Amino acid sequence: MKRVLIHMGDPYLIDNPCTKRVRAFKEALRQRGFEVVIMAPAIKGIEKDAEVTYCFTVPLRKKNVFYRLANGLSFAVSSVCSLRKAGKIDIVLTTTPPALISMAGWVMAKIKHARLVYDVRDIWPDVALEMGEFTENSIYYKIFRYIRDFMLRHADLVTAVSDGKVSRLKEYAPQKRIVKIPNGFDVRFLENQLNGELYQKIKGNGRFTCVYTGNLGLAQGLKQLLDIARRAKEEGLDADFLLYGSGAEEQELRAYVRELQLEHVFFGGRLSNQDIYTVLKAADISFVPLVNGNLKDSIPTKIYEALGIGCPVLLAAEGDAASVLKESELGIAVCPGRPEELWDAYLQLYRNRGQMERLKNYAAKLMEGKYSIQCSARMLAEELWGMWGE
Repeated sequence: MKRVLIHMGDPYLIDNPCTKRVRAFKEALRQRGFEVVIMAPAIKGIEKDAEVTYCFTVPLRKKNVFYRLANGLSFAVSSVCSLRKAGKIDIVLTTTPPALISMAGWVMAKIKHARLVYDVRDIWPDVALEMGEFTENSIYYKIFRYIRDFMLRHADLVTAVSDGKVSRLKEYAPQKRIVKIPNGFDVRFLENQLNGELYQKIKGNGRFTCVYTGNLGLAQGLKQLLDIARRAKEEGLDADFLLYGSGAEEQELRAYVRELQLEHVFFGGRLSNQDIYTVLKAADISFVPLVNGNLKDSIPTKIYEALGIGCPVLLAAEGDAASVLKESELGIAVCPGRPEELWDAYLQLYRNRGQMERLKNYAAKLMEGKYSIQCSARMLAEELWGMWGE
């Protein structure tokens, strides 16, 4: 039986996109006949899984350069040092971001004389450049570009989550086999139980509710939503705006709400997976944004959860994400940075909620089938089996 080592830089037992992807990979690979070993960072306070090999990692106390470097490099070094515990390995799959751990995956594949799979969820440094985090002249750009190009040269197989990312990676490595293995809707999300109290709190007042769930950070462009809330107040619309999550921009967003006296905007803090399920069930629409129009090959995973629940989406993004939403027919996509178009789209959803209601079942079935992470994981398992299976 071939053994696959999955090397991930996020804690295993948390509900984030990386963990959901890896968990689905593990299940599909085992069903296909592979044995699976997982290496993940040991983070204090996060529950551990007996089947996972945990490696020492400096906690990411702050999302600055120092802590990111310490976090990524400490896990990269400790994962290589922990390799002796893994036994025989035939395939190493290292998933990025974080980009700093990628070359540790290459080292482990070399030590074990194993095949190397480079799983790309975001392309660094490209995504940081698109978000304006640094320039092409910065040392960070040059380091991450070297890592990207090195991994593309040495990987036996490259996987990426969207058509746009596949196309871009092929520009960097035209001769390399690069396969789309999308992120998607985790069908186990539907197993959550409804929080009746929270559902009634959102739904009970009869107001049109727009929700945002996720990180309150740089890439989200949430001031777009607050500008919609301001106009809704000016127009006298019977509407609420609920923001759930935490992040680098939270205090700035709260100050903006106070400045504009937006009494119908509420911050609800971080939610459990069960409560995210409840919020999406109760909401009239879900706002899913990206900070600017440069991120055309990015698909926010929140779009899959909203559509999988049957919650219409107001999407501030273009490219691959807009294509998914268009196929679902349950929402409207607008290019980021076009406030008038975004407002018009919000008004259209506000006025046509009955029409959206009729489309919910189609969108949900599409996410459960074609766009499920379980379907993607089976694609990966078949790809690996076809190339290197027994």
